[in-house]
Amino acid sequence: MRRITLLAAALLGFSALSPAALAQEIDQSRGHDSRVDYESLTRFGPWDDRNYQLTQDDLALLAPNESELIVSVPAFYRVELRRTMTLLQTGPSQYPRSALPRFLNRYAGYLVDGKFYRQATHEDGRWQVVQSGGLERSQVLTKALEGEVRVTSPNAAAESAVAINPIDTNIVIAGSNGPGGGQRMHFSSDGGETWTQSAPLPLGGTCCDPTVAWSSDGSKAYAATLGFAVFVYRSADNGATWTDLDNEPGNDPRREIGGGVDKEYLHVDTYPDSPHLDNVYLTWHEGNVLQFARSTDMGHTWTEQAFSGASDMTGIGSDITTDKQGNIYYFWPATQSRKIWLRKSTDGGVDFDPAIEVAMTEGGFDFPIPSMEIRRVFIYVSAATDFSDGPYGNSIYASWTDNTGPDSGIPANNHARIQVAYSRDGGDTWSITTPHETADSDSVDRWHQWIAVGPDGTVYVVFYDTRNDPTRSSVDFYFSRSTDGAQTFSKPERLTTVASPNISGNFEFGDYNGLDVVMDQLIGVFTDNRIEDTRGDDSVDIYAVGRTVGIPGLLFADSFESGDTSAW
Repeated sequence: MRRITLLAAALLGFSALSPAALAQEIDQSRGHDSRVDYESLTRFGPWDDRNYQLTQDDLALLAPNESELIVSVPAFYRVELRRTMTLLQTGPSQYPRSALPRFLNRYAGYLVDGKFYRQATHEDGRWQVVQSGGLERSQVLTKALEGEVRVTSPNAAAESAVAINPIDTNIVIAGSNGPGGGQRMHFSSDGGETWTQSAPLPLGGTCCDPTVAWSSDGSKAYAATLGFAVFVYRSADNGATWTDLDNEPGNDPRREIGGGVDKEYLHVDTYPDSPHLDNVYLTWHEGNVLQFARSTDMGHTWTEQAFSGASDMTGIGSDITTDKQGNIYYFWPATQSRKIWLRKSTDGGVDFDPAIEVAMTEGGFDFPIPSMEIRRVFIYVSAATDFSDGPYGNSIYASWTDNTGPDSGIPANNHARIQVAYSRDGGDTWSITTPHETADSDSVDRWHQWIAVGPDGTVYVVFYDTRNDPTRSSVDFYFSRSTDGAQTFSKPERLTTVASPNISGNFEFGDYNGLDVVMDQLIGVFTDNRIEDTRGDDSVDIYAVGRTVGIPGLLFADSFESGDTSAW
């Protein structure tokens, strides 16, 4: 007899459940396809009521030796993985090691008669859910940021980046320029509800421009900052400390890349089927000459290269994204030619194709508006990819802020808008849309955007918006979304509850904000100047704002409470 007890609860911080398993009552009449023997699906994984939606065609996707694959995820999730990933059909190691934690985070556990369970056993070729200590729907929704929370303390922080752990959305990291001198790191273990400042980045000398990311399995976090070079760090404790690279040969807690650097950004290839899975990529510039570096060993060693110094190939404010095939898309706004450019690599960053023009811009580098008249609005690119299996899967997206016309040099005469470009053919051709209203472009400014794509292919864009202030001096943080591949966008929704007045001082709102969307959790981070004390003083801080976003087919549909499976 072979018996395996799986304490999946421990992966999510819950105590172990009783090993006494109750027999599931599987009702064949609830099944969607009468040809399927639903009771037999316990050969493949623990029972889950979402299995009732499986058809015989769905089950044809499973491997011939599926029952031999001892992975404690239910049949419906195995089918989902095989639809969205390229998996082997033979051998013992067909599923990724992250299959169980991904299932638990996305679906909260095994759903049996309206309750969620997190433990299962395997005995005599059958799986059994341990129906003890089941959780109600309300209990699995406890850790998700809804609304605003201040991240930094004490005062005086601007510019920020955020990344949600891809396996457990309770775990979030962020970086900020300040408070105090240098870059500060922050982490949350409750979905962004509360934040703790991390231990200082080792060796000191940090400046600014935070950028953060995760490895594909959520075990390693990455951060980079500017110093005399680009400084790269790695964390193995969810962002509490940043010394993990010290465990690599050489015993140095950070990597130093380039010299005379500015405006870096970091990207990790996390698509499971990518030939370059977990490669880490960096972009920055040195004297406006764009630079690139890659690491194929999780940030330990790096290979660098510079782009041409020709006018179209120089810029500041670049970003990188990757597609399902592992192709790299390197975007930047050219400060001389006023264009958004792209260079693509099909070999993991060894070589790059010639530049492709994505769009023209009205502004060049930056321009002043009433809410950003001294620091001026920075024209930078944010990029993302649709990893879903939906109709727009593998689309590439880029967003930037631009002036609506030539820069007049006078803040009151300039107007800022957001632009989004999308490509369905691997970056060869591009279409441009606007993710907000345009009829009010002469009276409302939108700027400091960031873009992200949810697991169902929904495109999200966050940005500052001055619509609530006729003087265009104070801002709120808004977001809009698109479910048709950025062809059209929803009416923007206000995320902040308190407006941020124009910030006195020459740094104002800094250069950019941040956004991440993982599973059903959206978190944006931004520079805020709201009045926070009884004296009426304001302070410059980093705030985070969260939303639970609806994803078709996930466990949080209202119909789950009633036991109706028609919405899954």
